[in-house]
Amino acid sequence: MRIPYGFTFVSGGMLQINRNEADIVRMIFDYYIAGASLGKIVDMLQVKQVPSPTGKAKWTRAAVDHLLSNDKYIAIIGLDKFLDAQFEKSARCNVDYDKEGAPRKDTRYVSSVIVQL
Repeated sequence: MRIPYGFTFVSGGMLQINRNEADIVRMIFDYYIAGASLGKIVDMLQVKQVPSPTGKAKWTRAAVDHLLSNDKYIAIIGLDKFLDAQFEKSARCNVDYDKEGAPRKDTRYVSSVIVQL
C-alpha cells in the first residue's frame, strides 16, 4: 500500500500529516478550484520544483487528478474544499450518460477523412 502524498507513516500503523507536503496539497486544491487545469497545475509544480509523489521531477496530470479525487485529503483541506473540488471536476467533465446510464462523451468528433452520407 502506498502512503498518500501529504502523509507520513509513524509507528503504530498511523498516518501523520506531513506539513510541507500538506501545503502543496492545499495549493493544488486552491489552484484547481480557482480554475487552473490539470496541465497548468503540473506546470506550476514543475516551476516550483516540487517533486512528484514518486520522487520524479515532474508530476503527471493523472497524479494530480487522483489527488483531487482522493477523500483521504479531507483531513488536510477540509470537507468543504474537497466537495468544492468534486463539484468543479463534475462541472468540467464532458462525459454525459445515455438512457441506459452508460457514460459517453457529450461531444462527438467526426474525422474530416470520413465521407458523410
